[in-house]
Amino acid sequence: MLNSGLKKTWRMGRIAALALLIALQPIMFVSGTVEASWASAHAISAGQGGDPADQPSGEPAEGPSDGSGNVGEPGNGSVDVPSDGRDGDPADGQIDKPQEDPVDGSLIPEGKEKDPLDDPAGTGDPSVQEVHHMKPLLNNGFEEPLNADGSIPGWSMFFAPNEGTSHEITQDMRYYGNSSLKLVDKSNTLPIYLQSDPRPVTPGYTYNGSAMMYIAPNAGNAAGASLVLRFYDAAGKQVNTDKDGENIVHLRTVGSWTRVMVTGTAPANAVNARMAASISNYFTAESGAFYDDFTLTSPQEEKAPGSLHLQMPTGFSGSRLLEAKVMLSRGQDVQKAFGSLRYDPAVLEVADAAAASDFNAGGAAKLDWSHESGILKFEALKPAGSTVSDDKQVLTVTFKVLGEPERVDVTLLEGSGVQDSEGVQNNKIYISTSDERTSTQIRRASLDVNGDGKTDLFDVMAVAKMVGQMATGDNWKYDINNDGRIDQADVEALTNAILSKLLD
Repeated sequence: MLNSGLKKTWRMGRIAALALLIALQPIMFVSGTVEASWASAHAISAGQGGDPADQPSGEPAEGPSDGSGNVGEPGNGSVDVPSDGRDGDPADGQIDKPQEDPVDGSLIPEGKEKDPLDDPAGTGDPSVQEVHHMKPLLNNGFEEPLNADGSIPGWSMFFAPNEGTSHEITQDMRYYGNSSLKLVDKSNTLPIYLQSDPRPVTPGYTYNGSAMMYIAPNAGNAAGASLVLRFYDAAGKQVNTDKDGENIVHLRTVGSWTRVMVTGTAPANAVNARMAASISNYFTAESGAFYDDFTLTSPQEEKAPGSLHLQMPTGFSGSRLLEAKVMLSRGQDVQKAFGSLRYDPAVLEVADAAAASDFNAGGAAKLDWSHESGILKFEALKPAGSTVSDDKQVLTVTFKVLGEPERVDVTLLEGSGVQDSEGVQNNKIYISTSDERTSTQIRRASLDVNGDGKTDLFDVMAVAKMVGQMATGDNWKYDINNDGRIDQADVEALTNAILSKLLD
């Protein structure tokens, strides 16, 4: 009898334990890693977007009458883009959204599993770090090698080629990295329009696009270039109405890098969006309009407090120290920046690292850095209540060049990123998903630019004749201050050097 009672109790205990396991199963098997990723990167990496050869020719749209929307000096309000054209490249209408935490809606950090039993109130555990991956538009900085047919990955021409316009990827001028897009338009009757591959969007969401733009001096009497954001349905037909100053913005400023921004709300039947670089039939850019660092984000899809990039001169004198600048792109209330730089210790030696004045503004930043075996690690943190926004410099790393290399490389490593004030408080970080390499040519010429064996007024005259040109592989020796262009500042720098030598 006793044995029978014990057996019955044992059976009931096993049944109760099994019931408890079944009840706890949804908690015990919460999904492990969920990464915060943008729909744009998924769609573009999946191969959406057509071949440039499939794009039909079109005509520029009529200009709107509700404002110019110019950046810099006022323009004529012209709209320089094709309208209502079909891409020949319909997407499947699928929208990739960030996955949500099955318990409290927050994103689970990479490589970590969040157990709801650790935080039953859902208040957040500060010891658990949330990692958000910042994935930009494909080839947003034009660093990818050209396709086998010579086309640009992630981008395609809308208009057919013509004798008055051209485009190329160039290393002579860049905002960061090694390359930028160069559009040339020598005609005020012929347009050029290069568009990104389609990027999926959510109807009703607001999208903000931007690019760094630079119009070279001597661009012509009607110098100008434009940035465009447009929405398309599943058949590739444009579904938004162009509005100058909102989804189409013109830059008229010459001679300086400028962040140009466009915005628009995806209509109810929108499936994709495209960014575009354009010079209309009303504008010219005879010496070139340059584009770099394209962005397209939506605050309703994913928070994007900014990203880090590396900026170095295209070339510099080997007798000087090389400055590598860590730059913040499109920052929003950034309090902390961190990351790693890789370099070859056989040709570069770290001389110093310092927080830039931009990042020290409003409260000096605390900078921790170290270097070993060709890796420099940095972390710059502003005091509580102090942040920086927009395009700002974060850090300057100074290198001494060893030996006589022709070129040197520095790479901003994957995983470098930022934290905004909320991220610092709640342990959220926003990091890059790939390395970014930047090269610099070592120039070993003297101030004797004309090569006659002495430095004098004839060298100043030689530089003056080159004013207005971009510094390239052929004429870089006239770029005395190594800023990528030949201008009056180079004439003055050479003149001052000659005067100083005479006074000595």
